Amino acid sequence: SLGYADGPVFVALVVTFGYVVVTGHRRAALAVLALGYLGFLFLGAALDRQEGAGWGEALALAAWLGVLYTGCELWRTRRDRAEETERARADTLRRQVADERLAIARELHDVVAHSMSLISLQAGVALHLDAEMAPATRDALQTIKTASKEALVELRSVLGVLRQVDEGAPLAPTRGLAGLDDLVERARAAGVTVTLALDADPAGLPRPVDLAAYRIVQEALTNVARHAEPPVAAVRIAVEGDDLVVSVSDEGSGRRRADALPSGGNGIPGMRERAASVGGTLTAGPAFGRGFAVVARLPVGSTPSAARVDAPVEAAP
Repeated sequence: SLGYADGPVFVALVVTFGYVVVTGHRRAALAVLALGYLGFLFLGAALDRQEGAGWGEALALAAWLGVLYTGCELWRTRRDRAEETERARADTLRRQVADERLAIARELHDVVAHSMSLISLQAGVALHLDAEMAPATRDALQTIKTASKEALVELRSVLGVLRQVDEGAPLAPTRGLAGLDDLVERARAAGVTVTLALDADPAGLPRPVDLAAYRIVQEALTNVARHAEPPVAAVRIAVEGDDLVVSVSDEGSGRRRADALPSGGNGIPGMRERAASVGGTLTAGPAFGRGFAVVARLPVGSTPSAARVDAPVEAAP
């Protein structure tokens, strides 16, 4: 409009205009397009720096701007379609992964549920048929029957939601620290001498932390039953600051014993994953002098506590 020679400065205008259209600011792009068209045609003449544009020049400029806008719109449409295709592909992949997980969950549920049911059934049959068995054998069979039945209920509670069949509701909710007494009693029935010190109110804990703490204690007591000799464990649960501290230690020599309790995870890696799932940490290793110690710190914030200490109870011979 000021009469300077034309040049590559128009490339900057084209790039900027294309960016505005592609990013979705179409009204601003159309407004600038109209103002630019009028400016190119009449601003030079209004400033007395150029002659007014003729009809041919006006039509050529309109055609060029139309092509520019159409090209930018096609570019935006193609980009949107590519993004939509990518989202659809990602959704399809997620559905496939979900279907695979569902199939695995169903298979796991069916296989494990069948095995646990068979274990419980056979233990019950043995208890019913042999009325003169030794007390220790009867206690062991009763522990097997009870533990397998409870494990079956928990398995259905966890995996039942993934199964698309008409199953009844679980008989009991997933365990937390409120079921710690039953867990300790099962450990004692399996031959583990357990001392429990509870300095936290399970009702005041967040549900994920409550469940993670229970599973960590369950797995740690299982390891004591398997590995410690003698099987003596001390469990301490307390609130320290903003953390729930779960400590399970034993005084065993490390010599492996028979598997006696159902496991709540995959050993130490499973316990670490439980702690990490709620933002906590877990350390596990040999204790000073003798034995093994597991200590987990699970963040809970400010939580009221209530103390309770159980004296050690020797397992029945």
